[in-house]
Amino acid sequence: MNVSFISLGCVKNLVDSEYILGLLRQDNTINVIDDISLSDVIFINTCGFINDAKKEAIDTIFSVINEKKDDAYIIVIGCLAKRYKKELSEQIPEIDLIVGVDEYDTIGEAINQLLKTSLPKTYNPLKRSLSNPLPVAYLKIGEGCSNKCAYCAIPLIRGDYYSYTKEQIINDAKRLISLGKKEIIVIAQDPTRYGKDIYGDNYLLEDLLKDLLMLDESVNYRVLYLYPDRISDQLIELFKNHKNLLPYFDIPIQHSSNKILNLMKRSGSKEKYIERIAKIRKEVDNAILRTTLIVGFPNESQEDFDDLKEFVKQIKFDHLGVFAYSDEEDTLAFNMENKIASKIAKKREKEIMKIQNEISFTLNKKRINEIHDVLIEDFDGNNYYGRSYLYAPDAEDGQFIIHSDKSLIIGEYVKVKIIDVTAYDVIGEVIDILP
Repeated sequence: MNVSFISLGCVKNLVDSEYILGLLRQDNTINVIDDISLSDVIFINTCGFINDAKKEAIDTIFSVINEKKDDAYIIVIGCLAKRYKKELSEQIPEIDLIVGVDEYDTIGEAINQLLKTSLPKTYNPLKRSLSNPLPVAYLKIGEGCSNKCAYCAIPLIRGDYYSYTKEQIINDAKRLISLGKKEIIVIAQDPTRYGKDIYGDNYLLEDLLKDLLMLDESVNYRVLYLYPDRISDQLIELFKNHKNLLPYFDIPIQHSSNKILNLMKRSGSKEKYIERIAKIRKEVDNAILRTTLIVGFPNESQEDFDDLKEFVKQIKFDHLGVFAYSDEEDTLAFNMENKIASKIAKKREKEIMKIQNEISFTLNKKRINEIHDVLIEDFDGNNYYGRSYLYAPDAEDGQFIIHSDKSLIIGEYVKVKIIDVTAYDVIGEVIDILP
């Protein structure tokens, strides 16, 4: 039986896809392939976070319907499947099975019933089938979110936050290291909440990271994401003292206006955010700061937006992404008055990115002549492309562009000197091949 798998959305979804691929590969009759037109079964792991993601998921489903063999099965899983299971079933009858994220505990049984396979009832995280051949992997430490931000549907889809046990996480990390992974990216919707639900204050994110860092000092760790007002002094100290904890701080601020933060139901304040960022920059050498913002949130006045622009200019984030507010049903913001016109929100989005473009270019120019360990990830026939700690995979914040007369190997590290820059990318030359 030929099976293909399409994974949409965030990297947390990607890890779920890898878990389920691992489950499928426990049946020797299943062969995982890339070609949809030759597949007997097509899995589509969907995102349902914002309107653009929902549209991408629906478009993908219809594309698969048009490309697949007449007798091939379509199985839709993930966030959209959880949030709109009834609507998908009624409006797209070509879908043979719909499994939401809340049903993964019995997904094996559901697949067995449809395909007459003999899979275990649920997946085993330690039998996860990695999709990335590069020496990089994601390590999920929890599920769901308990922050209840007014604009966000994630708690509606994935439920309240809960932590994986430290034993499961450590064992998962050991397996990734045994498979040759050199950069392990710790992920959850809110890693800064880790441990409180099962260990109280006795074992938090800081403690988990300490245990991970001790496994193999040659392996680097990156953490995505850090809720701004829960970045403790102890966590900053950990970044300061451990070179294999990459100093890359992905801190989703969302806004700077305290009025808007309050309406968004975000904890913390502009003043707290500024204080934490200043502490990071003071204590951690070469810290990279990334954030995401939302513009056009209901009741965002011109004054609020001007405050945000000044905040961006003041902080000077290394990387920044901005989204125009997306109206999501069943969230608190959906029923708020004083909605901002989409045209105005899009204009504000462009204004912020114009400011950030200038900031990024200025910061990048200061990096000329720096030397970085760069993972080579791609080659287009002319240039190689890669990342150092400056960039997280899948963040779309930039990359190293490298011209080399010598052949480089994708998946290996080289020392690169930065010789030129653009607003988001840096151009480098190889000065050494790392062992």
